[in-house]
Amino acid sequence: MNQNYSLPTRCGLMRWVLPALLGAAALTSCQDNGEVQPFLGPEYYPLEVGSYRIYDVADTVWNNAQATVSRFQFREQVDTELSPDATGQVVYRVIRSRRPTATDAWRADSVFTVRVGERAITEQFNNRRTVALVFPVQEEKFWNLNAFNSQDTITALNRRYTRVGQPFSVERDGETYRYDNSVTTTNNLAEDVNACYTTVKRTTFAQGVGPVYRVSRSFVHDPGGGRPCDNTINYAGQSRSEVLIDSGK
Repeated sequence: MNQNYSLPTRCGLMRWVLPALLGAAALTSCQDNGEVQPFLGPEYYPLEVGSYRIYDVADTVWNNAQATVSRFQFREQVDTELSPDATGQVVYRVIRSRRPTATDAWRADSVFTVRVGERAITEQFNNRRTVALVFPVQEEKFWNLNAFNSQDTITALNRRYTRVGQPFSVERDGETYRYDNSVTTTNNLAEDVNACYTTVKRTTFAQGVGPVYRVSRSFVHDPGGGRPCDNTINYAGQSRSEVLIDSGK
């Protein structure tokens, strides 16, 4: 449910605290526009026991500039609503299953949890907890993806919103999937993409649907041997794209 949320009139780098969770951890920055903004966020990642999302996955691995492509499907199904954690956040357990093609049987692949709080939604894979969304959702808002783990410094601002409230479409196997209202989260660091290395992690969420498109890319463009880097050639690395093709309950 939406509610009004007043932005501070003094901005710059703002630190706010997730109650009983982060202490003094810096999660987000803000912009001084003096406007009252709707409390957008949870509707971009709806969760309900029994609901599922099916993704078509394209996985490409580069080795010595040669690409090997594989295709498969993931299903993410909300299995259980767990008891609230110590901070009162609602926690959902999600089972991810995998199958080679649409005619094959699903096989359990992994389990992760999603926590829904008043200020953020976090995901936990393999004991590593990351911040998927912060509230309110606002264009060019920044936060620390790794605020709950030790991968970055506590004040890092390495994630941001783009294209808030914009329509989004993606094609897969001749089918176009369109959404009227979406938001995209992506890297905030320009040095993640340069002549020698590329690291991209991007997720698009559709209002009332959830994550509809995920893409991650990690390439090495350095040929070695003292030769210059060439960012038109992926000498080594991996890319993956996941497109939501079905959802329901």
